[in-house]
Amino acid sequence: MKKNLFLLITLCAAQTGFAQLKVDAAGKVGVGTTPQTHKLEVTGNTLVNGNIYIGGTSNSLATNSNTPLVFKVNNTVAAGSTGSSGNTNVSFGYSALKNSIRDRNTAIGYYTLASNTNGNHNTATGYYALRANTDGVSNIAYGAQALYKNTTGSGNIAIGTSALFSNTTGHGNIAIGIRAGSSANNLSNAIVIGDEAEVTASNQVRIGNSSVTSIGGYAAWTNISDGRTKKNIRANVPGLNFINSLQPVTYNLDPDAIDELLKSDDPKINRHRDSLRAARSSEEKEFEAKSRAAKQKQVQTGFVAQDVEKIAKSIGYDFSGVDVDEKGIYGLRYAEFVVPLVKAVQELSEKNDAKDDAIALLQEQVSELIETVKKQQDIINNTKAVSNAPELKSADKVGGEAISAEPATLFQNTPNPFNQTTEINYYIPENVNSANIYIYDVNGVQQRKISISERGNGATVLQATALQAGIYLYTLICDGEPVDTKQMILTK
Repeated sequence: MKKNLFLLITLCAAQTGFAQLKVDAAGKVGVGTTPQTHKLEVTGNTLVNGNIYIGGTSNSLATNSNTPLVFKVNNTVAAGSTGSSGNTNVSFGYSALKNSIRDRNTAIGYYTLASNTNGNHNTATGYYALRANTDGVSNIAYGAQALYKNTTGSGNIAIGTSALFSNTTGHGNIAIGIRAGSSANNLSNAIVIGDEAEVTASNQVRIGNSSVTSIGGYAAWTNISDGRTKKNIRANVPGLNFINSLQPVTYNLDPDAIDELLKSDDPKINRHRDSLRAARSSEEKEFEAKSRAAKQKQVQTGFVAQDVEKIAKSIGYDFSGVDVDEKGIYGLRYAEFVVPLVKAVQELSEKNDAKDDAIALLQEQVSELIETVKKQQDIINNTKAVSNAPELKSADKVGGEAISAEPATLFQNTPNPFNQTTEINYYIPENVNSANIYIYDVNGVQQRKISISERGNGATVLQATALQAGIYLYTLICDGEPVDTKQMILTK
């Protein structure tokens, strides 16, 4: 490696006629009009390939006298610049690291880290990368104007042209993509990935811009949920009350409205962003236009964040699914809806269990009532069997009028069970003076009395108004004697 470097320097010097080459007794090499014997250092006006000068101070490329391209390694004076008093720095480019008094910085490109004074462990590659940095440390800027305005912000990573362009004092940010996070100003611990993707608050992560239509992978997202990291645990999540109040909607996104929300409060930052957009190629602009049009046509399903917030507040629920950032931009964490949904399902399950228990109890009561009715019917039949009254026949007459031989009859109501109305059919002989139907609840308390004035076959409609759901008995009584008793079930 050293031999190849030596040959290259020798060749360059021979071609230009300007450079001097010296090797001291220790084998150290110096190149230029004032060669050094301490280390490899380029100074003066050394022409390479006819149009690039290494170590010069004033020339122009158009006339073979270009402002010099500076290359220095571990030196204390920057060739072709005002110099750096730091150590273990590496710079390559005009005015790169020209004012630095700190160490372990790497600057490659025109005016990279040109304002750096006390910052160390910074790496800048690209035109004007980290141009304004003074005291920021451990920053990485890769791309033209990446982290351009950063002054004291530290620990930032910007990859892409104008990535994190406006950040000045924010720290711990990551931006990957052309113009990614370019409007973000003084945020910290934010991550943004994608062409022109933006973040609007500290501790925020954004992936993609408003034209992105799909984000995914081959595994579900995992949230850290270890019980050892939680305190103040309370089982107070609302279920049906919250879920039933939500209003699901369909909608189309408005990319222009999104751009307006993402604008910076600083007009200068917005003008810079607009100028970057204007400088894009026609292919880029055409692609973006098509992507935005497709995004705007896409019908999406979800909730309106402001509506969800209002519903949650109305029931006193501090719902973590609503996200409002420092700029007042609303978002929703849809995964958070799983918890109240689970609670709602649990509440429904409890209600179903209670209904099952009630149905089982009603079935038991029905069985008991049926048994009671059978016993009552047996008593009635036995009473009729021992009656000494002669059986009437169709030819029998009372007071010269024919008397029907058919006994009074009570039929089963239809429909049964019922929930609003039911019809009770009956037959009343002509010789019956009074006939009534009595409605009783399971406790034997009379609920209704229906008087029957017609004779022969008839029907009455029972309205369920004011009656509670349950089992009822109804009895036909003619001339003070019970004829028959049946049961009916009312459901509501």
